[in-house]
Amino acid sequence: MCSEFLSHPNKALKFHILNMINDGDDEITRQIKLFHDIAKLKQNFQKYINNPNDKITDKNHSLLSAYIFLLNSTFDELSSAFGFLSIVSHHGDVENFSELIANNKNFGKYFELSHEFDFWDEVVNNALNLEIYANLKTDKNELSRTIKDLYIAILMKKNKFGYTDFIEFKKLYSSLIYADKFEAIFSEKKEDLKPVETNELDTYISKLSFNQKRDDFRHFVLSNFDKNHRLFTLTAPTGYGKTLTALNFALKFKKERLIYVLPFTSIIDQTHEIISKIYENNKGILVYKAHHKTAVDEDTPEDRYSKVKFLMDSFSGNFNVTTLYQFIFTIFGNKNKDNVKFNQLKNSVVIIDEAQAIPYEFRVDFMRLCEIISQKLDTIFIFMSATMPIMGDKFKEISNLNYFKEQNRYVLKWLDINKNEENLIEKITQTAKNKNTLVVVNTIKKAQQLFLKFAGKFECYSLNGYMHDTHKREVIKGVKEAINLNKNGCGKPILLISTQSIEAGVDLDFDIGFRETAPISSIIQTAGRINRNFGDQGVLYVFEDICGYSDPIYGDLKTISDAILKDTLLQNDVEEKDILSIVTKYFKSLKEHLERAFVEQEMKELAFYDINEKIDKAMNDEYKMTVIIEPRSEFIKEFEAKIFAINADENLDKFARLDIFKDTIKQISKFSINVSKIDADELNLRAVRALKEVYYLPFGDTAYNEKFGLKKDMDFNALNEAFD
Repeated sequence: MCSEFLSHPNKALKFHILNMINDGDDEITRQIKLFHDIAKLKQNFQKYINNPNDKITDKNHSLLSAYIFLLNSTFDELSSAFGFLSIVSHHGDVENFSELIANNKNFGKYFELSHEFDFWDEVVNNALNLEIYANLKTDKNELSRTIKDLYIAILMKKNKFGYTDFIEFKKLYSSLIYADKFEAIFSEKKEDLKPVETNELDTYISKLSFNQKRDDFRHFVLSNFDKNHRLFTLTAPTGYGKTLTALNFALKFKKERLIYVLPFTSIIDQTHEIISKIYENNKGILVYKAHHKTAVDEDTPEDRYSKVKFLMDSFSGNFNVTTLYQFIFTIFGNKNKDNVKFNQLKNSVVIIDEAQAIPYEFRVDFMRLCEIISQKLDTIFIFMSATMPIMGDKFKEISNLNYFKEQNRYVLKWLDINKNEENLIEKITQTAKNKNTLVVVNTIKKAQQLFLKFAGKFECYSLNGYMHDTHKREVIKGVKEAINLNKNGCGKPILLISTQSIEAGVDLDFDIGFRETAPISSIIQTAGRINRNFGDQGVLYVFEDICGYSDPIYGDLKTISDAILKDTLLQNDVEEKDILSIVTKYFKSLKEHLERAFVEQEMKELAFYDINEKIDKAMNDEYKMTVIIEPRSEFIKEFEAKIFAINADENLDKFARLDIFKDTIKQISKFSINVSKIDADELNLRAVRALKEVYYLPFGDTAYNEKFGLKKDMDFNALNEAFD
């Protein structure tokens, strides 16, 4: 009889459940998986799954499944409540824990009035005919007593939860939804990945041009390998080859997968390309990049489409390159799509590159969660930076901080322009005649002004947040090639005008730089692009605010920084060898005055939804909107036709349709930029017909220039500028 009950089209419920359960699951995880779909045994669901296009009511199954789990639970009250909430949420996002005792739902008053109980007898009677539910408890009166006890227990525990409870729930919830989705797509048990050997990486490194400093650095780091430790920092100057060294160190742990986290989408590609190149001859190694603009390869056969998309979006490769934004919501988020990723943190190594980019507002919470994850999920964390925040005693430093004292690549100098921008322009003009020169300012508006001022005089490039990623990558590639030509005596020196888009992870090597005043970490990151490859000593000139808005942009970070670096530079130049002490002083002051637990109260309440909303508000600018820059004529028209065709294709089930729909949208997001709403109001935007509230700038509109991005009207209020 079991074959008559389906969980998915043409799939027996029994086999779906058994495929989801793994040998390594603890008992509560097994029970959650066993019961999560039991209410699919109701007749209405079976009618629906056999005729998906028919409109059938009362086919939902999550709530009734959760109640049956609860009746059969042998676990403590909190674990039982976590299991219930996991099952209730397995097709959606997680609500605040307090919703469990809200009236008319879950464990709240009048819960017995739920319409789902009308199907109780039907479901449990059908379940008793299945071997996997042979010992099922079915007494609704016992369930009522259990729920009343849970109601009281949750009231007693109110505001007494914590970060560990938060992770314990996410561990259960993410394990369920990952296994459920994996089995639904692959129809098989999930096998553990085999650890990646270091052979290919060793071969790749051996073929690189000899560099004594980088070789010594790598050997030192590897000599500090400690298989019994889980939390590491790798603090080293820019240009030391931290990426390959960290990969080498990470692989020694022989974990299932590696997750490489970077701050910006614009620098993900270069790391992904490096790893892909290392393992290009080993087809058994899966190298994925996962962020909101990553689409499945168009050449992927349709029958593998959902499989590849799931593996990419869930950190299921051997190597997974992603953004800090994605990772933050992986550990804090309440959404289903984020918690699918959370499950894959188990038995993994996570490398967080440019650790200073973790927002200071919730850095305390971030680090606390990483420490708990390392214990509960057996996850290794490696935080990397040339400007490392204060991490605490639980982290082991694996680099030699004396490397900073050996550096002499650049010197920081204060450039007094006497509050006159023309003095700065004159200095840049003199320098750029025979030096590869970098200029970094704090707003897009000022970057574009300077670019237009210099464009006719030098081989000039622009890089800013009002350029879409495709053009950013083209600029970075063009600048790198032009610098190499110049250093080989075959081309003119170049001038790059940039916002902070240049700072982290961009492998460019300038002779000299100019940086508008900013927090110390930003200034040092800019300095990392000066004489990166150990040539003649370079100079980074730091100059006073010229955009007029550096203080509101950086706020307290700049106030603390000015008291340390600016005051020092007004007295003396600072060489690279002295940078570490200044950076350490800055981050100590930051930790003392600004870093606080951001969501501690919400953690006490296990307010899953509220935590997600609070982090989202801290991460996202509500005064911005996404605009697509149409890259060629008819592009949006063709996109709309694709979307309409997907919606009209009757051969696609709703899950395949949703996958293809989402991926098609990602194919246009690579041409998107975040624009201030004030700027957007001045543009000739058109709506994308196939999508709700998505707008684009038509191809050929002069408001966008591929050389320097979306133009800033000089009459706009600079306080409302987007800056990157």
